[in-house]
Formats: sequence, structure tokens, C-alpha cells
Amino acid sequence: MKRPARLLSPRLPFRAALAILLAAGTALAQSPGVEESGRERLRQRYNPARGVNKDLGDAFKKLNSDTPEDRFEATRELARADDPKVVPYLLNAVTDSDMRVRIKAIDELGNRLATDATPLLVQQLFLRETDPVVQQRVLAALGKIADPRSTKPICQFLERDLDDTTRGTAIFALGEIGDTDAVDVLNNLTAQDDATTSRLANEALRKIKHRAPPAVDLFKEPAPPPR
Repeated sequence: MKRPARLLSPRLPFRAALAILLAAGTALAQSPGVEESGRERLRQRYNPARGVNKDLGDAFKKLNSDTPEDRFEATRELARADDPKVVPYLLNAVTDSDMRVRIKAIDELGNRLATDATPLLVQQLFLRETDPVVQQRVLAALGKIADPRSTKPICQFLERDLDDTTRGTAIFALGEIGDTDAVDVLNNLTAQDDATTSRLANEALRKIKHRAPPAVDLFKEPAPPPR
């Protein structure tokens, strides 16, 4: 995520820059009607929607609507926008009270491969009130994002008493992430009596093996010269 723009040029000495700001503030205070416009400029400067088109600005506003339909439509508009500024708003939508809004935001964060979403999605995965359908979408999104930070939490999540679909989605996500830290857990799942679980775990292991770099033997003896 981008840091806020600096208010002062780094080339100016601190005292000189402070004097400039104080002088400018005095001049503004002495001009009638300028104080309000100055506040408006500051508000616009630090508005996350600054620099995007009007349609997206309207979508940002609708996310605060009391009507779930408005918030869902706003999330759909953000999902269609090719603008990185929408990611923080999608993150906020993940915790919306309406399931449709949450699912749309989760799906889109996965489609955008937004690694910034990993901690929040993992948190949502373990919340007691999270519906299994939402958990499955979270797992699918984490698989798309493929952030290794989610490997251990998903392995811990698999220790829970899960329904077949949720367990299968978690195993699939580990295969998509491709982190070798999941190998032991997946090996254990291949020995399960459930044929589907065993098959999915084997498929995930094949994906990880395919993605993992080959092992390098640093002490391998050199091959003898040809005779």
C-alpha cells in the first residue's frame, strides 16, 4: 500500500519548513472564508477516494449505506474497477454484516491476488460465527493469493471437525499455495479412510512437489571422468 504523500519537501530544513507552514497558516487565518476551503482541501487530500473517477467515488460512499443492497452494488462496482485504490475498501467489506457483500469482497481480493488481505482472511476463517460457505470462499481466495503466511493457519484449520466441502477446499488451497510446510499435514491426510480426502491430499502434494525447487546436494561427490 502506498504511503501518504509528504507534506514537506525532504530537501527543506525542518525549521525553515516549519516557518513556511506557520506563515502560510497566519495568512489563511487572516483571509475571510479561506479557513473552510483549506479544511476541504485537506479532507480531499487524505480522502482514500482521491484521484479516482466520480463513479468510484459514489461507490465508496454507498459502502457506508444502511441498505445492504446499496453496499452490495457498491462492492460489485469496486470489483469491476481496475484501480488499486479499491483494495482497502474491499478489505472493509469483508467484515460487512451482509453475507453477499462479504463473499463478493472476498472473491475479488482473491482475484486481485491481494496479499494485504491474508491476515484478515485468516482471521475470518477462525471466527466462530463465520458460515461454512464464507469459510470456503476465504479458503479459495487464500489459494489464489498463494501467500505462504496462510499455510500454517490452514493446516491448523484442518484439525477442526469440518464438513467434506470445507475440508476439501482447505486441502485444495494448500496445493495452490505450494508451500512445502504443508507436506506433513497432507501426508497424514492421504492415509485417511475417506477416499475423497486422500485423493485431494495426494493431488495437493503433487502440486507442491511440482512447484518446489529441486534439492541441491552441496556435498555431492564429482562424477568420475569418462574413460
